[in-house]
Amino acid sequence: MLTSDRPASLRWRVTRQPWAPIATALASLVVVVALAKLVMNWLDVYLVFFGERPEVETSNITAYRVWGAIAVAALLCGVVAHALNRRRRVLGSFWQVLLTAGSAAVVMVCYIPGAVDLPDPEQVEDGYSAPPCYSGGDNDECVGG
Repeated sequence: MLTSDRPASLRWRVTRQPWAPIATALASLVVVVALAKLVMNWLDVYLVFFGERPEVETSNITAYRVWGAIAVAALLCGVVAHALNRRRRVLGSFWQVLLTAGSAAVVMVCYIPGAVDLPDPEQVEDGYSAPPCYSGGDNDECVGG
């Protein structure tokens, strides 16, 4: 049978993609895991107690870039796989829109800059930490005159 003997409708007919729903679900799962890792990385930097200053390490910056790239790539793969699914539903489309908007928000909120510039805490001068004063001379520098 030659290819010219086939009806034209069979040649251009789009076949069903059985892998599209599975790929969409798998990509969504990868996006959710990547977003959770981004949030944990952000908390690792900024969740400090008792007046400590947040310290950004190079591993935090690298983790942000890697997990952000994984989230964006998986999100794009999920959207494309959902678009290729001929039997897509409204709920799946709503999930993809929600996942895209949520991912954009998490990636922007959990941004880790190269350095955290915070002002130094104020030093409270009290009489106990002041330099010792000796009698005589100018007493303007002595605490209490």
